[in-house]
Amino acid sequence: MSPEVLSYAMEDYVRALKHQIEVAEAFYFGRLAEGIEGMLQLPEAVRLKIDQLIWEAAGGSALDPTEVDSREVIAAAIMHSVEERMGMHEV
Repeated sequence: MSPEVLSYAMEDYVRALKHQIEVAEAFYFGRLAEGIEGMLQLPEAVRLKIDQLIWEAAGGSALDPTEVDSREVIAAAIMHSVEERMGMHEV
């Protein structure tokens, strides 16, 4: 693999992680429309993993994203997913 291709792949990877972090930040600070729009732009596998993490953290209950506690759970799940994508947690 050429250095240029490797460089582009790394930049794309970092850009994807930054986008996911921005989505978590949007939820955490109550910018729900921005957070939902950002979630829809994530790859399906990532969205499914985040949904699973939220479901587990909420004990199988539905969350109201307008509530501060729920927003914190959603943001934490998104950030946990980022950490998993970076290899910081076993999947």
